[in-house]
Amino acid sequence: MNIFALLIVGLGASIAPLDFSVNVAFPAITQAFALDTQAIRWIPLSYVLTYGVLVIGFGALGDRIGHLRVFRLGLIMGVVALTLCAVAPNYLWLILARVLQGISMALTLSCAPALVTFLYAEHERTRALSAYGSMTSIASLVAPLAGGLSIALMGWPGVYWFRVPLALIALAALPRIQSSLRHHPTTATTRKNTSTLFLLIKIFKTSPPFIWINIISIMVQMGSFTIPLLAPYYLSNVAHWGPTETGAVLAVWASGTLIGSALAARIALRIGTNRAALLAGWLCATGLTMSALWSIEVVLPLLFGAVFIQGAGLGLFQVSYSDWVVRTLPVQARGVAGGLTVFTRTIGVVSAALLWLWSLEQVRLEALTEGLGTDAAFLRGFHFICWLSATLIALTLMASSFVRNLWLSRHTASPPQG
Repeated sequence: MNIFALLIVGLGASIAPLDFSVNVAFPAITQAFALDTQAIRWIPLSYVLTYGVLVIGFGALGDRIGHLRVFRLGLIMGVVALTLCAVAPNYLWLILARVLQGISMALTLSCAPALVTFLYAEHERTRALSAYGSMTSIASLVAPLAGGLSIALMGWPGVYWFRVPLALIALAALPRIQSSLRHHPTTATTRKNTSTLFLLIKIFKTSPPFIWINIISIMVQMGSFTIPLLAPYYLSNVAHWGPTETGAVLAVWASGTLIGSALAARIALRIGTNRAALLAGWLCATGLTMSALWSIEVVLPLLFGAVFIQGAGLGLFQVSYSDWVVRTLPVQARGVAGGLTVFTRTIGVVSAALLWLWSLEQVRLEALTEGLGTDAAFLRGFHFICWLSATLIALTLMASSFVRNLWLSRHTASPPQG
């Protein structure tokens, strides 16, 4: 029953990583609504910024009234939001529907990791998070392929339509997993404890290593979003590939996250969660450095190698970081812990969407004034962003090496008591 419950929670949570299918639709949406390149950033921003702002609060709400209840509400709202996105007659409608989708995903994502950890005993927590990370990575792997196929069959609205039945299936199966939450603290007990938001603030004040791992998470997510954000434009504008081929490349990136997530528990067992996160950060920087070597002539081994290594680093980091956060916070704060992992990812993704597209456009325009062709001008901007994102991750990791007990210990401190 635990496996069935894990699959149901994973299916419901997969609605979020399946949103990577929308990245494949960026060029089609840009054309459908006659947008310029920078305007497309509001597609991810309106969605990601909304759930990023709300996710920790909804995690605390799950700690207070029940994670399953909050998770269920998120799925209901998700069905409505995806439908409204798919039928959007104009760009403003689409953005408003994306905001609603962000609210629904904040409800779902804040409580999904908590539900997963409560399906298993505490000593199996890392394995549970690794399995959860693998499921979300599978969704990320399927997303670009499903995106390309759905666009071919239904146009850009297809990237929203195909997720509606998945949310409905997860919603219908939720009543069957209640009995599997054997290790879940009761709502009555949770209400008597200190505010879980207060516990989070207290740990931030007293633990420099905890502050740093969250900063590193932001930088890793910011750099990693370069691939799903800009690679579709490179493949479309420079390589002149179609949505199906672009989806295949993003699928390779997602397959890297799948393998990194699946191996995270074994790697953490051998070298510790802390060092696994460090290794993951350097893998992310390496993949971005390789992406900065892409040229007008596509070199397939370099192309696929870069996205796979970067994805593997991201998958390993996300599981290691999630386990670090969950271990550090007390058991009654699992909703806040899950919300924090989503929040730092959101800050990174939003920062990338704001800065990378703007920087790309500035470098591209400067290159055009120098007389470069359209493809060469875009490629210069793309190279600049890849080098910059790889450098920022590397500098953050090097700076963190001076923080005491950040990387040398195999594990973080035991969970404090509320």
